[in-house]
Amino acid sequence: MKKINLFRAAVSILFFTAFLGCTKYLDMKPDLRKAVPTTLEDCSALLNNYSIVNQGYPYIGELASDNFMMTSSNWQSVSIVEDKELFVWNTDITPPATQWSAQYKKVYVANQVLDVLKTLDETQQSRTLKGEALFFRAYAHFSLGELFVPIPLTNGTNKDSEAIPYRKTPNIEDRVERSTIGEFYQQLLQDANDAAILLPPTGNVPSTPTKVAANALLARIYLYLQDYPRAVQYANACLREKPDLLDFETLNAASNNPIARFNKEVVFQAIAVGSATYTRTRWKVDSTLMEKYDDADLRKAVFFIKNADGTYSYKGNYDGQLNQAPFSGLAVDEILISRAESYLRTGKVDSALMDLNMLRRSRWVKSQFTPITEKDPQKLLNIILMERRKELIMRQRRWSDLKRLNLDPSTTQALYRNIENKEYVLPPNDARYTMLIPLAVLENSTLQQTKR
Repeated sequence: MKKINLFRAAVSILFFTAFLGCTKYLDMKPDLRKAVPTTLEDCSALLNNYSIVNQGYPYIGELASDNFMMTSSNWQSVSIVEDKELFVWNTDITPPATQWSAQYKKVYVANQVLDVLKTLDETQQSRTLKGEALFFRAYAHFSLGELFVPIPLTNGTNKDSEAIPYRKTPNIEDRVERSTIGEFYQQLLQDANDAAILLPPTGNVPSTPTKVAANALLARIYLYLQDYPRAVQYANACLREKPDLLDFETLNAASNNPIARFNKEVVFQAIAVGSATYTRTRWKVDSTLMEKYDDADLRKAVFFIKNADGTYSYKGNYDGQLNQAPFSGLAVDEILISRAESYLRTGKVDSALMDLNMLRRSRWVKSQFTPITEKDPQKLLNIILMERRKELIMRQRRWSDLKRLNLDPSTTQALYRNIENKEYVLPPNDARYTMLIPLAVLENSTLQQTKR
């Protein structure tokens, strides 16, 4: 009977596309009630459903950023209308529904588990499962927040502006209400902090959340919120337990997938939704970005394939696969370069240089490596930010970085596309940095479209 209930639970989640409490979902109530898990084993099975909780994270931030380019003919060949129009920042286009619904599936699973745990005696296993559920709930909401919520301003002036729902219950009858930006991030940080308290330090596989992963997530969130002292604090907590970097000289750069899945840098395994837009023949690395990779920089061969026309395509997926579903998780390299930036922004130039050179040394031909010695804060910041961009390409970080960096006049930038002899521009801090809610979600919920 337990296996049957778990099967029904999994099936119910697949149908629960928007998780927004609209009336048409009420017809599912009898089946959902039969499918509700009741035991610790049930909860564990739901949180170990890799296809739900570790896959399906958003990809549209990378699509809309400046790391990649398409020719006019490549752009015309894109079959996904939303991808095609988001690439040129069409004002009225909404993202594919999966970018929203797949995250709320994860939230639904987490909230199911949290509800069950309230009815059971507390044990070490239940505490761990609660930590895992809170981690997944936080990770999914932050993935949504980076795209669909305006970035919180450090002076707090937009904290009462509308965000998106932060769901804390699996009850499909609950009316959906938008959070404010302040409420959204307050709950997000609470979930991530509670997860860090409850989770064990390490685990057997990186697809399962740990304290190290929760600290890495907090470092990512605080960097985005421009709270650099706390970003350092949580990066330290992560890197104390998991400091190891890959030595790119030991990798087979000629391989189509030179970086292994679950490699020693991976802190938490997560994969974005695969998009047919990301084909090698269509999706090319921005030529000006490619020029930033030194010939002695091994990432040039490990991350990219050179095409016959002289352009480059991406192959450096941390999931170990040459496919259209890129890595979207947490890894040591991200946390290290985040700490370097945060150190610099808190006045610790020498510490920033140490982290920067530690990362670069692991990516360089050793005999040709020369440490960075620049100590001018603004010049060093520019070096670190470029290093971050080169290291985290296709890792779903660039869009949120652009939102954050555009708030600082010294790092602001406009984005440009030229398609069919027409120039498209995305100015800094443009309202389009907050994505619209997918139409399918609006049609099946009480939510109104985001106001720009």
